[in-house]
Amino acid sequence: MQIETQPLHVSDRTIAKKIRELSARKIPLIVVVGEKEAINQSLNLRRLGIVGQEEIQLAELEAELVNLRNPI
Repeated sequence: MQIETQPLHVSDRTIAKKIRELSARKIPLIVVVGEKEAINQSLNLRRLGIVGQEEIQLAELEAELVNLRNPI
């Protein structure tokens, strides 16, 4: 299966600058999908207030979004 990818946001800024901008805007979840992640059906997830990132499977994203909507 071939996955066709296109960037959602095209600009001259680097990924790091885009992530810093989103973090400054206090976006709760930042999802980054590159070529490797597209092939592996995964994504890098960054959470507001937590240092670092985690790689999760695309199927797990729905559960993360539900948890964000309905915090414990």
